[in-house]
Amino acid sequence: MSSAVEVFSPGPLPVVKAICEECGLIETVNEQVEWDDQQCRLSPGHRTMALVMNFLAEGQPMYRLSEFFEKSDTANLFGENISPENLSDTTFGRTLDKIADANPRILFGSVLAEAIGREGVTTNVVHADTTSKSVQGIYEDENDEYDLEITQGYSRDGNRHLNQFQIGLAVNRNGVPVIGDILDGNDSDTTWNTELIGELRQRLAADEPPIYVADSAAMSEDSLDEASAAGIDIISRLPRTYNAVDECIDRAWEIDEWNDLGKFVNDEDDEDAASYQIQTFQKHISNHDLRCVVVHSSTLDGRTNRRIDNDLDSTEEDLEDAVGQLADRSFACEPDAQEAWETWLDDHDDSCFEFEAEVVETEQKKSRDKPGRPPKDWDPYETVYKIAASVQRDAAAIAHRKKRASCFVVVTSLEDSEEWAGEDVLQEYKEQQAVERRFRVVKDPKRVGPVFLDRPDRVEALGYVMLMALLVYSLIERRARVALQGADEPMDLAGGPTSFRPTGRRVLERFENMLVSRVDGKREIPDNVDVPKRVLELLNLDVTAYGIESEE
Repeated sequence: MSSAVEVFSPGPLPVVKAICEECGLIETVNEQVEWDDQQCRLSPGHRTMALVMNFLAEGQPMYRLSEFFEKSDTANLFGENISPENLSDTTFGRTLDKIADANPRILFGSVLAEAIGREGVTTNVVHADTTSKSVQGIYEDENDEYDLEITQGYSRDGNRHLNQFQIGLAVNRNGVPVIGDILDGNDSDTTWNTELIGELRQRLAADEPPIYVADSAAMSEDSLDEASAAGIDIISRLPRTYNAVDECIDRAWEIDEWNDLGKFVNDEDDEDAASYQIQTFQKHISNHDLRCVVVHSSTLDGRTNRRIDNDLDSTEEDLEDAVGQLADRSFACEPDAQEAWETWLDDHDDSCFEFEAEVVETEQKKSRDKPGRPPKDWDPYETVYKIAASVQRDAAAIAHRKKRASCFVVVTSLEDSEEWAGEDVLQEYKEQQAVERRFRVVKDPKRVGPVFLDRPDRVEALGYVMLMALLVYSLIERRARVALQGADEPMDLAGGPTSFRPTGRRVLERFENMLVSRVDGKREIPDNVDVPKRVLELLNLDVTAYGIESEE
């Protein structure tokens, strides 16, 4: 009698399932969402997990989720009675409705709190930022019915003709989300920062107030007031709209006593990485005493450099035109010409250009006011004075302008300069990339393509599911990196390279070629499959995640 043989290609999905279970995501969703376990073939927590899987495995649009799970061993992932046909877009739409009815913001906060507690995630420093996510569809007529307003606003996607919602995210130093909000499409990031600072201790349930790190959107009098009232210290970049920026930079160049920091540790292997110099001053800004760390980077970013070069080209063209017009004028005496030059110089002086001028005596043909033959004593020529001037770039001044433009000011309310020296403040601000890297995951078109959902409440619910997927992705990355901190050998990546700090994507890639066969109901891994056992160990998992019986 022949044996029944099935072959599955689950890839990294069993790993995602294991993390979803261990961080409490499935359990928390089922506790917070109303559902009938007698009527539902699959719980909303498991369906949320299925959406997370689809996101992290760069899967299919929602209407093709059944196809996504066709070869994935759904019995191992969801239970023996679950087949791909049970994972239809209709059932996932109902799941989003249940999440929307449960207040998705509170639900996600509960998922985060449970995961943070189980995984031992620290929240003593949080990095916050916002981004936008464009959506397809017209929602204006329906927005009044729902909490989320999908509308046009400043688009970080560059799709200004599309409606959007915004994502507010706070992560810890390891990039693990600790707070997440789905916001209206035209919400102000400055307002969100201010509100979040006021709610931060409550939303994190932290005994000690965290340090709040954000970009210049967090710098306003209201946010500083909120931070002071809540006992929260901030690290941020001072916007150039504050006069204190120019004052601090000018003072730094005047004193010229830079503390040379070199490259930071994480940048040492990058030949193009900037090295830094700093000077620190105390400044009273918006009724608050702040430490201002003036930072001089050895590398001027390309956009600023191009802006300066374009500005110099435009200014030089305007000055040459103005000099040409001045050269066409004639003056009756040398003092008049000299006075005209000085007036012109006052109007056109530019520190990046040098001017040379000479008053020249010359003869020019006179014009007669009266018609007819001129009198015998008529002299057809007259002596006039003209200005011969030239414009050229001042290389030294331009170099100084670019050096000055490569400076920025990081501010902090942290008073302990021994525990938090200027170098530490700058290093922490540079770690703001932790939240920016997470946005790249959320906005990756391979993971989340165009959003076509027909109602704002479903869009909001899907937005929070995306953040849950980001949480799981970040926990996978964190587990691998924490385990590798004390390791002698780096982790092998797909394709040959190695790393002690693999990204979540690189970790998941190691499982893409996983195959499982089931013979008469028993699962086995084929002999020709290279099981990434070390990666499983780094994640504190083993092959039982794939339904394989333990070898012990």
